[in-house]
Amino acid sequence: MKCPKCGKTFDTDVTDNFCGFCGAKLKDLCNCWIKKEPYNCGSSECPGYKLFLDEKRSRLK
Repeated sequence: MKCPKCGKTFDTDVTDNFCGFCGAKLKDLCNCWIKKEPYNCGSSECPGYKLFLDEKRSRLK
């Protein structure tokens, strides 16, 4: 696979959501390690546990 952001070429597994070199998101729908299910957070990089804060803020708007 070739990363669309940094251009590095690397072997990938179907569970890889992000580039191992620059961290760019490789799929729209990630196998989210936070939610434990396929999910699209809409971010270009993994928000990690910040995902819960972002979701809470968006519900309050």
